Amino acid sequence: MYFPYLRGRQYELIALRDLLDNNRLSKNVIPIIEPVKLTSTLINTLEKFKTTNTSCALILNPAVGSFSKEYSSEEKVDLVNRLNSVLDNNESLYYTSLINDGYQPIDNFYQNDMGDNRIIICKKPDDLQIYNKFYTSSDITYNLISDNSRLRRGILENRVKLGDNFSKLPRNIDYAKISDEFYSDDHIVYQDDGYIGFSDYSVVGDNYAEAGFAPYAVAIHIVYFDKEDNLRIRHFVSDSNLDPSNPAGKFKEALSKMMDEVNNKTIDRTLAVEEFEKLFNLKSYPGLGTVKKLSIMHHIELVGKYLDR
Repeated sequence: MYFPYLRGRQYELIALRDLLDNNRLSKNVIPIIEPVKLTSTLINTLEKFKTTNTSCALILNPAVGSFSKEYSSEEKVDLVNRLNSVLDNNESLYYTSLINDGYQPIDNFYQNDMGDNRIIICKKPDDLQIYNKFYTSSDITYNLISDNSRLRRGILENRVKLGDNFSKLPRNIDYAKISDEFYSDDHIVYQDDGYIGFSDYSVVGDNYAEAGFAPYAVAIHIVYFDKEDNLRIRHFVSDSNLDPSNPAGKFKEALSKMMDEVNNKTIDRTLAVEEFEKLFNLKSYPGLGTVKKLSIMHHIELVGKYLDR
């Protein structure tokens, strides 16, 4: 089972909805959403999962973003009521808590009946003491843990390996120096390592920033399987990177390199690759958010296809 960990930005949420709408989300994939803002896009996405009876997970005590503050604000009471309605009696949802310093169950913004579908996430060795205070591993459906020896010894059941496999570099242009690199073999070895599933932050990484900036280079990050079924990642980077002007032209340069690999059949065709191809043929620039959305969609669909074999 694969658990892509997404931060709930708009392009990440739309990526999940597009996969659902096109029947490209495998039953062996359970997306985890850490909500960063209380928006109609978040609620619409969760509603889509509920109405289609498709599994997903929602972190109830997000550590980043403005969601918790907005949930408590009287200005967004209508959105709060809509969200609570989606969360009530939702058998397709995994109610998820993120263990952190000083965590208590009352930190969860949602306190109604959560049923038996529970996920707990532990990222640091010190989380184990807090985890043991409130939970036992056998009572939790999935325990997402960093691949740390202390956490592995302390949490013995229902373990899911959480890793950050994306090499986050300071600037997009830096990826031109490492155009191809190893991403992960967790999908091959997770069971041998004592896990029942694996999780990652897709092609975004664990780092979270509230706002972006105009980059000097455009980079498209696309994963693919090598001959041994290891997951590798290609970084397709634009060439005219002296200043942040003409992002459409930079996108065309990066996309042209990607389409060469698609035509060489190095990269498998997915819904996202088909969308990239349409953009290439139309000479259209959709914006960087859509580029990230499509890269995430490709990753999730590709791993789902592997698990469905």
